[in-house]
Amino acid sequence: MNWRFQSAAELLARASESGLGMAGFLVARDAAYAGCPEEEVRGELAHRILTSRRALDKGLSEPQASLSGLTAGAAVKLASSALGPVRDDFFSKALAYALAVNEVNACGGKIVAFPTAGSCGIVPGVLWAWRDSRAPELGPESRAFQDAFAAASAVGILIAARATLAGAAGGCQAECGAAAAMAAAGLGSLMGLPDGACVDAAALSLKNCLGLACDPVAGLVEVPCVKRNAFMAANAITAASLAAAGIRSAIPFDEVVGAMREIGDALPASLKESSEGGLAATPTGRSYWEKLR
Repeated sequence: MNWRFQSAAELLARASESGLGMAGFLVARDAAYAGCPEEEVRGELAHRILTSRRALDKGLSEPQASLSGLTAGAAVKLASSALGPVRDDFFSKALAYALAVNEVNACGGKIVAFPTAGSCGIVPGVLWAWRDSRAPELGPESRAFQDAFAAASAVGILIAARATLAGAAGGCQAECGAAAAMAAAGLGSLMGLPDGACVDAAALSLKNCLGLACDPVAGLVEVPCVKRNAFMAANAITAASLAAAGIRSAIPFDEVVGAMREIGDALPASLKESSEGGLAATPTGRSYWEKLR
């Protein structure tokens, strides 16, 4: 079987030819490359999914407080608040869950990079929120849940191959933007959308993250990173909702990623993780740097 692909179009074609679907194709591909049974690949996938849940639970069980003071239990506050304008259980959970995982990262806890540490809350936040509110029968060992994470991973693989997942190279569009696109595809999978629609959801999401600066205050992955995970969870949910309604991206996913690469190359170094521009260069941002250095 031809396991190679360089674009979403090729991946969808290979997945269709295999009869396995996108997620099944990726699992079989990993097993073939590693020379191991598919069950072993799925076992590792289940382990990582469970690790993400443990981070989520830790972030919600008690307020996470970082040494810098820039992370101070936002997830617990949001999860316990009844004042939000959107009362949908899934949506509310997704925001709090995304915050919780990333706060654990900011405080030195164990997380799974999705696709990076600074964006680690978006994919598990959205997918676990769907599970908890809409499909409690799913878990790390269930194939449908694993396939959702695999679908998300497919998007990350393509962005890494065709552009970058590093904020230092492409700005935060390459980290939180990529994670939002991954979460949109994963959520589409959980909703039962066909592979093509999942990729459209990823394209719709990524288009609305283009140009996002990476400007961490005081050089720490906390401000604006932690709260941005919640905002990007909402982005992913919106994209999957559009795709579920039959709305396609006018610009194909592969071209969106190409645009992301060009925009990332054009961004000044001050907006690519250097903490020399954007929010990090504001008077308050600089005051944190002076206080914490």
